[in-house]
Amino acid sequence: MRFTRNQTLTVVAMTILSGVVFFFSRTGTVNAQADLQNEPAPVVVEIAPAVTSTIVPMHWVPGSVGSRHDAHVASAESGRVIQVVEVGSQVRQGDVLARVDDEALALAVRQAEANLQRTESRREYAERQATRMEAMEQRSSIAEAQLDQIRTDRDERRQESAEAGVALADAQRRLRDATIRAPFDGTVAERFVEVGEHLNVGAPVVRLVNTVDLEIIARAPVAMAAVLKSGADVQIRDGQRLQDAKLRVVVPVGDAASRQLEVRVALEASAWTVGSAVEVGLPSDSGRAAIAVPRDALVLRNDGTYVFRIDAEGKAERLSVETGESQGEMIEVLSGALANGDRLVTRGAERLESGQKVTIDTRDAAIAKA
Repeated sequence: MRFTRNQTLTVVAMTILSGVVFFFSRTGTVNAQADLQNEPAPVVVEIAPAVTSTIVPMHWVPGSVGSRHDAHVASAESGRVIQVVEVGSQVRQGDVLARVDDEALALAVRQAEANLQRTESRREYAERQATRMEAMEQRSSIAEAQLDQIRTDRDERRQESAEAGVALADAQRRLRDATIRAPFDGTVAERFVEVGEHLNVGAPVVRLVNTVDLEIIARAPVAMAAVLKSGADVQIRDGQRLQDAKLRVVVPVGDAASRQLEVRVALEASAWTVGSAVEVGLPSDSGRAAIAVPRDALVLRNDGTYVFRIDAEGKAERLSVETGESQGEMIEVLSGALANGDRLVTRGAERLESGQKVTIDTRDAAIAKA
């Protein structure tokens, strides 16, 4: 097919125009896609609110974990040791810890029993004799002095019988004491005698420690005596763990040299062992109202500490903060534009940028409502 010159020019012009339209259309599509690709995708985060809380400044003092029942169990009888429990044994109250040779003590019990029978026989005879004499007195056939003598003899026999009963009870006690028993539940931490050794009265046999009923013993400045009260909330830490506890007792007697007094903190279901070194956070005043944030909301970087707050549009806003005292899992905020109820990111903040949209993890309904 042949085209005239004008027709040829018209076809060329339409082809060029179509290419330009396609170019601009393609360019617009690519730019739009690029804009979509440059916009960061929403980050899934968990949140928790900032709250107004009463913050009590803590004064940290060293302490040591100890048992409320830690005893060197001693012997009440002397003798040759014939049995002693192994170190590390778990015992219950009343279990045998050690035994001493009790042969002589058993013989003493038998002797006391025989003596009691003899005195009982004499007492019974004196009782019958006195009864007969008192009956004869009614018939005026016995002198009053003779009756008094018989009554005196009866009373003496009664006393002898009572003394013999006491002697038997003492001999039986000594025989029981030859078996040394645990005064409370615990673990045998140490033993001081071996089988075959001679044990003296009052000598320690084993060290028994209750490893369940624990407490922390610490010393605090006397100046804090007015603030420290039994039942006050305290904190315990050892560099790895932090645990809330209660102040069990304050010993209101200060040491003249160190100007310190003793405090004891109750431990419940503790993972610490006896002898562990810890620090005890004691309340140093009555407390103050402040904004507090969860510990997990803090992002620590070289340029400072900050949190991410979620605004009404669901975007993250980075706020620098200065922290103060801690109260369990909450940290006091000394400076920063935070208010009670602000939603703060507690998980996922490490991937956030200021102004970035977020998606709140709704697996926890309580967090979703925050």
